[in-house]
Amino acid sequence: MGSSPEPVEQLPRVAGFRALMFALPPVGRRWSAGLRAAAAVAVPGVALVLAGASASALFVTLGTFAVLYGEGRPYRVRAGVVATAGAGLLAAAALGASVGTVVPPGPVSVLVVSVVAVLATYVVDALRLGPPGPLFFALVCAGAQAAVEAGARPWVVLGCAAAGVGSSVVVSMAGVLADRTKPERAAVERAVRAVDAFVSAERKTAETRHAAGAAVSAAWTALHDAGHPRRGTRPDLVETLLAAHRRFADASPGEAVELPPGKLPLPRPNIGYRLRRAVPLRSHAALTALRVGAGCVVAGELAVAVGFGRPHWAVLSALVVLQQGLDRRRTNVRALHRFAGTAAGLVLFGLVMMLAPSGVVLILILAVLQFCVELVVPRNYAVATVVITPLALLSAGVASQPGPVWPAVADRFAQTAIGVVVAVAVQYAVAPRAHRKTLDWTGSRVRAAARAVLAGAPIPRAAARRDLQFELEGATRAGVDSVHNEPGWAAERWPAHAALVHDGYDLLQACWSAPDGQLRDVARWERAFGR
Repeated sequence: MGSSPEPVEQLPRVAGFRALMFALPPVGRRWSAGLRAAAAVAVPGVALVLAGASASALFVTLGTFAVLYGEGRPYRVRAGVVATAGAGLLAAAALGASVGTVVPPGPVSVLVVSVVAVLATYVVDALRLGPPGPLFFALVCAGAQAAVEAGARPWVVLGCAAAGVGSSVVVSMAGVLADRTKPERAAVERAVRAVDAFVSAERKTAETRHAAGAAVSAAWTALHDAGHPRRGTRPDLVETLLAAHRRFADASPGEAVELPPGKLPLPRPNIGYRLRRAVPLRSHAALTALRVGAGCVVAGELAVAVGFGRPHWAVLSALVVLQQGLDRRRTNVRALHRFAGTAAGLVLFGLVMMLAPSGVVLILILAVLQFCVELVVPRNYAVATVVITPLALLSAGVASQPGPVWPAVADRFAQTAIGVVVAVAVQYAVAPRAHRKTLDWTGSRVRAAARAVLAGAPIPRAAARRDLQFELEGATRAGVDSVHNEPGWAAERWPAHAALVHDGYDLLQACWSAPDGQLRDVARWERAFGR
């Protein structure tokens, strides 16, 4: 990647509580994505109802969450991504159904859902996948448990979930008929906007640099996923992104963008690299997973001790709050989002149940809810929770359980309160100075990655440059976490950390701009990174 025109030495800004609470970041038009999500539910669900399996049709939703993980990915790889997410959801459902068959609701079932939550959190964070995050894997595990405990046959639950996954794979590809290059084109447009915002800003901040660098990296990944650089297709997109990349690297806007094929930036590091690098208990992914595990287990076992028959909701509430990461300010906002959104969502669920929907009408309600989830999850989690709550309860078969609905609503509300309170406490009790470890660790990762680049001098390997860019993005995020958690300590460390990050981007710029591909003044760079 490239660097900014000048060092970013100012502390990252502390995000305002009100701004985080009521933020509605722009995510573009998502109507087509919402319609695909709705169709993934409606098609198999209505088919099962018409086939006489109305009671089981709800379980297709356990598999249709897979469609949410494919949005934004180029069509060349999208079906594989959705199928992979679907396989993970089916594995979670199989585990949940198996446990629900042999173990009554209680401490063991809490541990099982907590393990799924920890694994999903680690993988999603280590791979930097973003929304919709790890929630749905734990939710599906808990939902399958609840369905089997309520009397559903395990093979029926898994069969319906598999139908949902199959529907998701097919429906996710529907857009290819209208515009097969839309995902990668949208990624390039986002990168151009992010770079323009960074270059034109009077005050160059760590956040805008991080946003621009991450957007450019994501756009290159999208183009490589689509196969354009290798096949020579859509050269206009490649040239547009190269021009944005040069602006980010402080190159002349009028300079030609033609480069030898070997100089084209690579996509993000492979999955194995990203999972392995996050193993140490100083990484963002490992520490986040640690807190998620502690919060889910404590919240779930506390719900069991209080006397709740199905304590899964407390586990899921803790997960939702703690999956946010090590930033306490954002975690506390997410706690309020979860509490307020769930309260409204439970009221919505109760009102829907008062209408006693069934058959095709109930399936269409689920489809509408999934449509809304796809629209609002990337924007504001409180709003998203309003629709996720009834969707989760209905997909687990709560609608078919006998008895009045409002006691079940009160049960879930109380468990939400338990999960939220425990999650907020865990971030102060478990690894309270995790942000310090992560800031130091990301600094060491940047130095190691820079030395790997220099090891290949005078012509550094493209893969080493790619890995350094990936580490620089993580170092910037660690700085933001530290400022939000401990401003005084972060203020002391930030100048040296910012200088390291700036040197890393300067090294990448030097590699990028070398006319013959040979890095100049290698000894100076080795001194800068402590070799």
